[in-house]
Amino acid sequence: MKMKKTFAAMLAGVMCVGMMAGCGSQNGTEGSATTGIAESEGYEGTMTFVISHKDEYLGALDQGVKSAANAQGIELKSVDCADDMDKQIEYVRAAEADGENVVMVVLADDTRADEIIEAAGDMKVVFVNRIPQDTSLLDADHVYVGSNEDTSGNMQGEMLAEALKAEGKSEINYILIKGTEGLIHTQKRSEGVLTALKNAGITTNAVTDPVDCGYDRSKAMEQVSVMIADGIDMANVDVILANNDAMALGALEALKQNNVDTSSIDIVGIDGTNAGLKAIVDGDMVATVYQNAAGQASAGVQAAINLATGAELTNNMKYKQAQDNDSIVWVPFEEITADNVGDYY
Repeated sequence: MKMKKTFAAMLAGVMCVGMMAGCGSQNGTEGSATTGIAESEGYEGTMTFVISHKDEYLGALDQGVKSAANAQGIELKSVDCADDMDKQIEYVRAAEADGENVVMVVLADDTRADEIIEAAGDMKVVFVNRIPQDTSLLDADHVYVGSNEDTSGNMQGEMLAEALKAEGKSEINYILIKGTEGLIHTQKRSEGVLTALKNAGITTNAVTDPVDCGYDRSKAMEQVSVMIADGIDMANVDVILANNDAMALGALEALKQNNVDTSSIDIVGIDGTNAGLKAIVDGDMVATVYQNAAGQASAGVQAAINLATGAELTNNMKYKQAQDNDSIVWVPFEEITADNVGDYY
């Protein structure tokens, strides 16, 4: 069984490998979610992590970065810009003014990564979790560590298609609950799931236009409640496609509060949060796509150390660089259904 029973257990693994180089392999395969970092080699100094905001997933990522930095003996300052890109840029400028060598960033706006690089000046930059839309900005001093969003929606659609075929369904009516419009991972998750369903021979009919809920659980709950109040008959809805677990669960809560029978509605999410995993265990969700917060956190911290010390990007890291861009390190997504949720929850 994989060592993913709880996020706390994963953070313990981060600390283990950070304090004892022999605790994790440095040359594992890409498919493993273990962290595989070792004690920093001659790194001294502070580091700033500028996060876009803290929802359930990004809050877990933030805790993972703090734990990984602590395990490496690094003094880390974590700041939340509350999705204000201008504020995020100012935080990066402040880190540069303080003489830091490297900064870690979860982009509030993935179209403005060039402004982060400009604000960083001579600092190295590790973009974590949200990749710049313009990947030509990535180079030896400005790198990305995260999961490949070209695969997340596709995985979601493939798992759902398998479940639908088991139910004898080849045509569905669906509602798509999207994350923040304009972010590249919102686009790729939304397009990927529908493409995968089409490729699997599932005909899809949208019940309503996609609704932007900003990756927020309460907004999804509100919007689904509005749909019901506006007269959408949820008895005719076969599937709810959500760009993350939080919105999937917000939709589920709205359905239950409005006394909708959810037993015939297949709900899928992305992230593999603890709440999402519990929903699969309880039979409320069909599937989710695991996005390894502990893996992204530890690999991001290790990448920052490697940039600051002049080491190879993936030194003391088990994740691999992208085949077409050696400034990208992929932490793979993983499929979770009722069949394997016990390995994660």
